[in-house]
Amino acid sequence: MTTYAYKLDIFALDPSAPVTILPHSRGEAIAPGDPALNVMTDLRRIRVVTIDANSSIFLAEQLMKHAGVRLLVVVDNYDRLVGLLTMRDIMGEKPMHVVTHEKIRRQDLVVAHVMTPRALLDPFNLRDVEHATVKDVILKMRELGRQHVIVVEERKDGGGYFVRGIFSITQIGRQLGMDIPEDGLVQSFAQFEQILA
Repeated sequence: MTTYAYKLDIFALDPSAPVTILPHSRGEAIAPGDPALNVMTDLRRIRVVTIDANSSIFLAEQLMKHAGVRLLVVVDNYDRLVGLLTMRDIMGEKPMHVVTHEKIRRQDLVVAHVMTPRALLDPFNLRDVEHATVKDVILKMRELGRQHVIVVEERKDGGGYFVRGIFSITQIGRQLGMDIPEDGLVQSFAQFEQILA
């Protein structure tokens, strides 16, 4: 017979009992002159949501919605970076362009068709980020026309780089007190102009 250190009673739950749900975090409030590291998603502290390049874009969209993110990191079987996939890639013009030009059905589209491949990512170096401000990051992201930028760090053994962090213009906006729509990249940079001025 099992003996318990403490008796746990069970009871009938009232059907009107609410669920306590924490609000989505806006992140730590910041100002344009603050260190850029304050707005970087540090992959040593936060687990990134990943997907395979051969997964369907419909699965990718469901994964994003379920995880509450707008970006998936595309990796291979060895967890090496292959590219980035954003909600904008899925919901924008890319899928229709691929369907039209490659003559494939929309339901056959996979992540590899619409992602931004590794070779086109234009990463920031952590060494530079450590000396930059939030304003510097915003201005460079605007110049690149990017909603997300990865940050790489040099391996201690000198064997190249690994992905250390991600900047998201949406997250930066939240921390500055702005609400940025999913498809509002151009409008968001206009809002940033006002704050930076």
